[in-house]
Amino acid sequence: MTTQNPRSNLIFEPMRMDDLQQVLAIENQCFEDPWSDTYFRLSLKRPRSYEYFYIARREQTVVGYIIFYILHEEAQISNIAVLPACQGQGVGKYLLASALEIIQETDGEREVLLEVAVSNLPAQYLYRQFGFRICGIRKDYYGRYKDAYVLRKGVEEDDAT
Repeated sequence: MTTQNPRSNLIFEPMRMDDLQQVLAIENQCFEDPWSDTYFRLSLKRPRSYEYFYIARREQTVVGYIIFYILHEEAQISNIAVLPACQGQGVGKYLLASALEIIQETDGEREVLLEVAVSNLPAQYLYRQFGFRICGIRKDYYGRYKDAYVLRKGVEEDDAT
């Protein structure tokens, strides 16, 4: 699936090995404990049917990415990141809306889950716009004293796209 957002010249498309260096640069800029190069390489070389890796591209530049899983009656947003220079420009909203569209198009109704740092207020605001609600907390999820909220929503709820 490749879709374009005409208002921002963003293209949403599957991640390719050619995108990896840009994705890793974003990963390393956005997270204190980034996922490894090896994880991304192995996942892209041996894709699994339930695993989805997508990017948002503006011209030749990867400006964000999202990783999600669809398993049975549940979907999990595992990772979403936006190039720091592009944050606040709707890239994260575009990535999330596009991923939720894919999740909705798959067979069956699913709830969608994700974790977000208790301290990450901008991300929490974004997720609330899409109907995600806190349903739990994971203590020390991002390291010692770095808790995460568990958020969930039903795909049948209206999305703010």
